[in-house]
Amino acid sequence: ASCHTTSSWAGATFDHSTTSFPLTGAHRSTTCTSCHSDGVYNGKSTLCQSCHMTDYNNATPNHAASGFAASA
Repeated sequence: ASCHTTSSWAGATFDHSTTSFPLTGAHRSTTCTSCHSDGVYNGKSTLCQSCHMTDYNNATPNHAASGFAASA
């Protein structure tokens, strides 16, 4: 109730810098749904692969074959 109403996001405020995953770099300009389209907000994984596994799997050179860990 202190962030938004049950019928609208209007007026919603959220300071991601107060969480365990402050938004920095390119993360600052992403939309909320880029990471939270699954509806998970509290307890969302902060491991890179939780959002970037497709990028990792399709990277050139092949990151797994080159020895780059998925959890970096």
